[in-house]
Amino acid sequence: MGVGRSLFVLLAGAAIGGALLLAYRVSQETGKSFSESLTDVPTEAQRLFTDLRGRADQAIDRGRDAYHEKESEIEEHLRGGTQPQ
Repeated sequence: MGVGRSLFVLLAGAAIGGALLLAYRVSQETGKSFSESLTDVPTEAQRLFTDLRGRADQAIDRGRDAYHEKESEIEEHLRGGTQPQ
């Protein structure tokens, strides 16, 4: 039971710390007081996760394109078309 409790405390601390960090960031960007910025934390968190999701999707697309390009080069090389680089 001690491990479960420790994990819970760790996760709760990380969530609270993240919320406080977002509130601080909002207060610095908007000039609001820290306590006023606490109400903007859910919106800021959603914006942050949306941005991260967009970046991850772009990285996956670039990786997929690079994979297909390399696969085409290998197939062409196996057929004897070009030399590998």
